[in-house]
Amino acid sequence: MAEPSRRALLAGFLSMLLPGAGQLLRGARRRGIVLLAASASLLVVLLAVVAWRGRAGLPVLDRRLVAALLALDLALLGLRLFAVVDAARGTRTAAARVVLAALVLATVLPHAAAGYVTVRSYDVLETVFAKEEPRDVLPSQGLFVQALARPPLRYPGIAAPPSAPRPAPVEEPRYDQPLGGSSQVLARAQPAAGKPWTTILLLGTDEGPGNAGARTDTMILVAIQHGTGRAVAFGIPRNFVEVPLGGEIDGTEPAGKPKRFEQPLNGLYGFARTQPALFPGGRDPGATALKQAVSTMLGVRVDYYALVNLLGFADLVDGLGGVRILVKERLVDEVTRPAWGEPKPRIDVVPGRRYLFYGREALAYVRSRKASNDYTRMARQRCFLSAMAGQLDPVRLLRNFPGLARTVETNVSTDVPLRRLPALIRLVGGIDAKRTLTETFGKTYIASRRKLDNYPLPKLGLMRTAVREAILDPERASASRGLVSAGESC
Repeated sequence: MAEPSRRALLAGFLSMLLPGAGQLLRGARRRGIVLLAASASLLVVLLAVVAWRGRAGLPVLDRRLVAALLALDLALLGLRLFAVVDAARGTRTAAARVVLAALVLATVLPHAAAGYVTVRSYDVLETVFAKEEPRDVLPSQGLFVQALARPPLRYPGIAAPPSAPRPAPVEEPRYDQPLGGSSQVLARAQPAAGKPWTTILLLGTDEGPGNAGARTDTMILVAIQHGTGRAVAFGIPRNFVEVPLGGEIDGTEPAGKPKRFEQPLNGLYGFARTQPALFPGGRDPGATALKQAVSTMLGVRVDYYALVNLLGFADLVDGLGGVRILVKERLVDEVTRPAWGEPKPRIDVVPGRRYLFYGREALAYVRSRKASNDYTRMARQRCFLSAMAGQLDPVRLLRNFPGLARTVETNVSTDVPLRRLPALIRLVGGIDAKRTLTETFGKTYIASRRKLDNYPLPKLGLMRTAVREAILDPERASASRGLVSAGESC
């Protein structure tokens, strides 16, 4: 290759790295300075926008933003291509032209990849996230529901008849008044300092090979306070029965809607999906039913839900590159396989060691209850989710983006509006584990057990009081019930 061609290709390579540098090498000072100035201007504008959005919050995610990002990507590509081709002018041999074509291709590829990720990401977000706010949220006064109508006592065929001996009644707040009017709960009606809260119901279903329907074996309500780093996570047992269903949304109730769900709570999602007319207002009648039931049971507003199935959970963990966990109990178990043709995920760990769990092993870790119980498993699930959120790696996310996009699109659902996503990301990212309380509604919150099948009935009044106390007075909740932060418990 002749010396002029080598010099031209070197100039093209330098301009690929920094538009204008190759022109300076070849003596085109004015053109080089203009290209360097244009590159510097674009960089300054980009940094200013990032700094401004860092203070003002992430931009609204819509098609205009996608169009703006694509336009910026094309503008940068055009500038860089011009700089490369202009700096490499004068290549005379076939070999030099091949090298120049490789430089052009190397210049185009990152911009094409950026454009693909931008378009594909927005396509996934549009598919998964809602277009508008859900209309299935129970009326509330701030964070707490306005009024709770006490469902009439029922004695179905599988429960004890009225004449049977009953356990001593559990004293509970009156359900026909706003909770703020009860002397048995905290006097303050709203959280101190007036900071708003957002609540999200996290659901994990056992949908997979051999499991009919979809039972929500994982139910965690997370309440996050804006601007403080505070959060509270409540683990909800899957086997509570006779749970009151949600109240009226618009003053009317669908005909035929029961007042209580007599089966275990984890079956409500599947039941509601077979009776969508009874649970209107949301994207998914199953999620709507659970949002309203949890809201009624705990006495707080439930804004949104996010749901993932077995396969989605395992693939998400794989896409994130695994999650490191400090194990606190001996576990030897195998659980339901996420897909046909796979062996059952197996776990074999000892306490006191830190493990890197990938998808299938992570699934076995969060679902195992062979040598423990539902309440221990709920605590394990909360700790795993907290660790997963704290170990997100943006580089790994981009590297595994195509697979993650398919996983999210097919195995995750939510009713969070897309326009709310940037604010929600900032809110979740600001959670301080040391200021996050966790509570599992274990044996203390069981009023009695149904005689025929031994399923537990919840102490609704005690649960609502505990929720209010954890939100309004975390110090008192920690002292009276021994609650600890997520940072300490995990």
